[in-house]
Amino acid sequence: MDHERYMRRAVEVARGNLDAPFGCVIADRETGEVLAEGLNKAERNPISHGEIDAIIHLSAARPEVDWTRLVLYTTAEPCPMCSGAILWCGIPRVVFGTSIQTLKRLLSASFAAF
Repeated sequence: MDHERYMRRAVEVARGNLDAPFGCVIADRETGEVLAEGLNKAERNPISHGEIDAIIHLSAARPEVDWTRLVLYTTAEPCPMCSGAILWCGIPRVVFGTSIQTLKRLLSASFAAF
């Protein structure tokens, strides 16, 4: 699979919420088809992270999906809640853009100026 292609799409999705720019794409690794996208909407619902949003969309649209064939792409390392959801779904592969540690470092540097 062309991981860069799917990660670029996750970044495009993330641009839909500039306050919390976290996007997610779920793709079928056998067909290459993008099956779902998700955007962080935690300002409206604290558990509506991009990964959760994509999983909810996919399970509603395709309840028969074979989760073991999927790859989840997300702009940031999944939090513990999202990691649990990914595990329970049975998605075997996750590709993320940046780690939680890097996010913490970047955010603390951003807020230090204020």
